[in-house]
Amino acid sequence: MNHLPPNFAEDLAQVLEPSHRDAAAGIIEQATALDDEGLRMFLDMFAHRVRESRAPITHDELQGFLAASKQPRRPHGL
Repeated sequence: MNHLPPNFAEDLAQVLEPSHRDAAAGIIEQATALDDEGLRMFLDMFAHRVRESRAPITHDELQGFLAASKQPRRPHGL
């Protein structure tokens, strides 16, 4: 993945609960299959969580972000 920063994996690992890293990788991989809006929502929730707390992010949190990102969305203006 040449388009990611050189230390991306190491930086990402720093914000994840160490015992949840393998499961987290699977959830992040699933998030990449979302449509553009779903992926944007997932990344927004992830980034907000990183900004709000120094505690490691858990598998359950990521699973919640993924589930919320898959929810049907109403078109803007309705």
